Amino acid sequence: MGKDDNCLNGEEQPEQLTQLDKILAQVMETLEHGRDDIFDIAEECNDIYISLQLDLEEVEMQTRQVILEVDKFEKMERYARLRLMDVSRDFLSYSQEHIQEAYEKARELQVKLIDLRQNEVYLRRRRDELNRQIKKFKEIGLKANNFLQNTGLALKILRGNVEKIYDTIEESYRQQQMVTWIIESQEAERRKIARDLHDGPAQSMAGMLIRLDLMQRLWDQDVRSIYSEIDNVKDMGKETLADIRRIMFDLKPSLLHQNSFSTTLTDYFNDYEAKYNFTIEFLQIGQERQYELSLEIALFRLVQEAITNIRKHAGVKRAMVKLEDNGKVLTLVIRDEGRGFDLDASRNKESYGILGMKERVSLFRGKLDIISTPGSGTQVIITVPLEGEAEVG
Repeated sequence: MGKDDNCLNGEEQPEQLTQLDKILAQVMETLEHGRDDIFDIAEECNDIYISLQLDLEEVEMQTRQVILEVDKFEKMERYARLRLMDVSRDFLSYSQEHIQEAYEKARELQVKLIDLRQNEVYLRRRRDELNRQIKKFKEIGLKANNFLQNTGLALKILRGNVEKIYDTIEESYRQQQMVTWIIESQEAERRKIARDLHDGPAQSMAGMLIRLDLMQRLWDQDVRSIYSEIDNVKDMGKETLADIRRIMFDLKPSLLHQNSFSTTLTDYFNDYEAKYNFTIEFLQIGQERQYELSLEIALFRLVQEAITNIRKHAGVKRAMVKLEDNGKVLTLVIRDEGRGFDLDASRNKESYGILGMKERVSLFRGKLDIISTPGSGTQVIITVPLEGEAEVG
């Protein structure tokens, strides 16, 4: 069996996947750059946080020292004021120098105390401001670390699911291919039916009309010839009826689900051999029985397509079909000894026919394998699990 002429283009991957690849690469690059920037922010926040902590410790130490000095100078300033009051009350007992000295001392301590208190207020404010900044940068650092972890997790998830994303897009692309294949298959089937009707029943009926017209002309001239033409018309009618039945059988085999599936195949092969002078060796192994109607129809169509491909492309007039039922798995093998084809070369050019066959088998949890090499023929192996059995791997 040769390759189907109607193939997919040889693109390594669809345009959607190429665009997705670029988008994902940009997203991951942006996340990686963002992660680096966030890491720098987190490190800078940490450095500033440490520096502010050191400043706070120094300010707190200075504040404690100033508070002690304020307490000390408050006592000294109170003593100086009391001394000045005593001197002022009893100024006759003290000289002018003593009075002046007491006044200056009190004034000096008062100024120093004002300076210390202002410094204490400044240091307290500075301490409060440092506490606010430390809290702020601590929160920024925590957020940066959280963003860093989330970005890393997002990158990990994205990297781990890229294949799944690709699989989803590929599945969507394959479904789009299947829609195209279904439409083309329907159109091909319509063309085939039209061709079969034109080459068979339509030609026969045209011939019948010609002969009937001839009979009408001979009616009064040669009665004996009319009887001969009537036999010819009857033969043509039988042939036309046979062609119509064959076309109907190809569209929906009437024997499907009336007898065993192997009987249906046998009748089809006999009809096929008579029509196309094509030999089909059929071997049935295991129990002979009916299956689900949908499964029988799907398998029958697969056999039809495989046999047609052999007749059209393999360059031989013989095929072998084996149907084996072991009670768990149904195996169908269609083999020929024709020209074959290179599977590796066709890997990126899978035909719509092969794609459709695989999709049909997958609907029943089955598997389709094709074994072929140039000059050594082709094998199509279909395995389908029977009801209750596990999916074929």
